[in-house]
Amino acid sequence: MAIRKDANTLSSAERAEFVNAVKILKSTGIYDQFVLRHANAIMSAIHRAPAFLPWHRRFIWDFEKELQRVSQNPDLGLPYWNWPSGGATASMWDADFLGGNGDPGTQVVTSGPFRSGEWTIVNSSGIQSGPLRRAFGRESWAPVLPAQQEIDDVLSVTPYDVSPWNATSSPSFRNQVEGWIGPNLHNRGHGWVGGSMLPMTSPNDPVFFMHHCMVDKLWYEWQLRFPNQGYLPMNGGPFGQNLTDPMNNTPSTPIGPRPIDVLDSTALGIEYDQLLPGTPPPITDQDESGILIVADGSMNDGNISVPGEVDLFRFDISAFGQYTIETAGPSDTFITLYGPDDSALELTSDDDGGQNLNSRIVMTLSSGTYYLRLRLFSPNTTGSYAIQVQESGTAGVPQLIVGGPPLNAAISAQSESDLYQFDIVNQGTYTIETEGTTDTFLTLFGPNSQTTEISRDDDSGIGRNSLIRMELAPGVYFAAIRHFSAFGTGPYSIRVSSG
Repeated sequence: MAIRKDANTLSSAERAEFVNAVKILKSTGIYDQFVLRHANAIMSAIHRAPAFLPWHRRFIWDFEKELQRVSQNPDLGLPYWNWPSGGATASMWDADFLGGNGDPGTQVVTSGPFRSGEWTIVNSSGIQSGPLRRAFGRESWAPVLPAQQEIDDVLSVTPYDVSPWNATSSPSFRNQVEGWIGPNLHNRGHGWVGGSMLPMTSPNDPVFFMHHCMVDKLWYEWQLRFPNQGYLPMNGGPFGQNLTDPMNNTPSTPIGPRPIDVLDSTALGIEYDQLLPGTPPPITDQDESGILIVADGSMNDGNISVPGEVDLFRFDISAFGQYTIETAGPSDTFITLYGPDDSALELTSDDDGGQNLNSRIVMTLSSGTYYLRLRLFSPNTTGSYAIQVQESGTAGVPQLIVGGPPLNAAISAQSESDLYQFDIVNQGTYTIETEGTTDTFLTLFGPNSQTTEISRDDDSGIGRNSLIRMELAPGVYFAAIRHFSAFGTGPYSIRVSSG
C-alpha cells in the first residue's frame, strides 16, 4: 500500500521518482488536464462549501493513481507538505525536489526541476502562459505558515459543517480547515506560496498536490478522532454538497463522484506515515457497517451525544416485502436508507414522516443487507431516540392490474414520485405506459425488488408520455412515475398490458 509521507523526509531516490513521474504526466498532457479540472470547476461548488474536502480528496487521489501508473510503482504515495516544518528553508524546496522561491522582482522560479525553461504553466483555457511563479510570504494576509498549535485547535472543532454551508458556517471543521474562519490553514498555504498558487489554476505548481495532501491528512485525522461525526449535509444543502450528490467537475471512475464515495480512507487505500499526538490509530478490519438491529419491530435505543454526530445501523431482510423503519422519542430525527448490500447506494430519506418530529420510511424491500444513517435535523443539537424496523405487509402501494383499466393519478407537488406495483404471472412481453398531457418519466424496478432498476423512459409514448415495452419474467414489479421537471405537476393515467 502507498504511504503518504512528509515531503521533507523523502530520500533522494523517492524525490527523483516523484519528480520524474510528474514530468511524465506533464509531457503527455495529463498534468495540464488536472489543472483544467480544478480551474474550470465552479468556484462555489468546490470551495467555501461542504464538498471542499471530499472534492479535493478525490482530486489528489486521482493524481496519485496517475503517478503510480506512469512510475509503475503502486507504492508511490503522494507526499504531504507539513506546514509547521515546511518553511522557505525546508529541504522540500531544494533544487532536487520542488525548487525554491521565485525571483524577488519577477517571481519566476529559477531553481529545481520546475524552473523557467523546464516547466510551463497553462491558463484556464489550457494555453501556455509562461513560467512558474512563487513569492514566499509576500501576501500581507499570509506572511507565515500555519503553526502546530493552530492545527491542533482546528482538529478539535465539531461538527463537520453547518448551515448555511458556506464561508460563514460556524462552528465548522470544514470551514476552519479551509480558512474562511479560524486560524486560516488551507487558504494561507496558497497565499504564502503566492504567484501561481493564487488563482484557480493553482495546480500548475506541483506543491499544490502536497498542500492538499496535508489538508486531506487533517481531515483523515479528524475522522479518526471523531468517528461519529459524519459528513454534513446529508440532505437539504445546495445541490452538489449533499452526501450523495455528484460533485461538480468530477469524472466517473471506479471511485464514485459523490462525497459518500470518498469518506472511507481505508477503502481508498489512503495511509499516512505518522499521526499527530491525540489521534487514535485506524482500527484494521473494523466493521464500519454500523450497529446491527433486527427487523422484528424491537426498539433500539440511541443517543446523539455530540452535535453533528451521525449514527449508523444495518439490518438484514430475508424475505421480499414491505417494511417500516421509524424512530420514536423526543428528538427531531432524520434518517437515510441505503442498500441493498451497498452502504453508499441511497434509496430514500425522511424527516418528519412519523409521529411528532420523528422519521418514518415505508418501503418494499428485497432480500439483502440495508444501512441506515441517523442524525438530528439540526446539526447543533443533541438528544435521545429509539429506532425500529418491522415488516408491515404490502399495503400502501397502489396495485395495477395487467390488462385492467388505466389508473388515474396526478403529480400534485414538486419533486413528487408516485409508486405502483403489479404482478406478472406468466413470462412474456408487457407494456407499461402513461397517458395524458403531463410530461412523465417512468422507471421500472423488479422483479421482486423496489430498488433494482431494469428500465427507464421519458418520451417513448404518445406526446410526452412514457412507455416501456419489454420481456418480463414472473414476479412483482414496481413502476415509479415523476414529472420530467423537478418543478412540474399535472394529471396522468398509467396502465399495464400484455404485448
